[in-house]
Amino acid sequence: MECLLCNKRISFQLTLQDIFSFREILTPVVCAKCKESFVRWNDHGCAGCGKSNTGKNSSLCVDCQTWKKLYGWYLHHRGLYRYNEAMKEYMQRYKFNGDYRLRVVFQRELSKAVNEQKADLIVPIPVTSTTMQTRGFNQVIGLLREVPYQSILRTKISSKVAQSSKTKEERLATKQPFILDTPAKVINKKILLVDDVYTTGRTLYHAANLFKQAGCKEIGSVSLAR
Repeated sequence: MECLLCNKRISFQLTLQDIFSFREILTPVVCAKCKESFVRWNDHGCAGCGKSNTGKNSSLCVDCQTWKKLYGWYLHHRGLYRYNEAMKEYMQRYKFNGDYRLRVVFQRELSKAVNEQKADLIVPIPVTSTTMQTRGFNQVIGLLREVPYQSILRTKISSKVAQSSKTKEERLATKQPFILDTPAKVINKKILLVDDVYTTGRTLYHAANLFKQAGCKEIGSVSLAR
């Protein structure tokens, strides 16, 4: 068995308990060294996005305070991993180079975190039709396994400039890119948005605002990286 990230051989030995448990055997897909290069966030940061440093006399960071002033509410967001160099390289290979095999590296963890939220509707952030044609998959949906998601959000345009190529100011100035199908379906529901990377929050707040306007009861979000 080889590590999906560095191709080095992974040592893995089944125990008798594994063999006779009749449960799914969770074999490792990355080696210990590669796994250690990814850094998880703790649960003691900003009440909104989880960022480590918060504003003075506030449980919210400066960015989330800005979102709250703009909308009157803020997202309760959970990011699993820091967007460090290892995560940046992973996203380059999985998302931009289109190596679909790499979805399984974080699939179990993200899916577990999503299902733990006990939402009425789980909604992945969509990609444009152009991205779907060129990449062949939605990278967010690829990270979900045994998750009953609903694709009720879609993009208004067929293609757009990647958020990763924009400055912070350009991202914040982005106009609403989404359309919510069947708005009546979300009334009084607890919604969970799922994305791959949370940077400024602009994308998730655009999506969340549509659900708020449609009358959802509660909304939060989860991303693999922050």
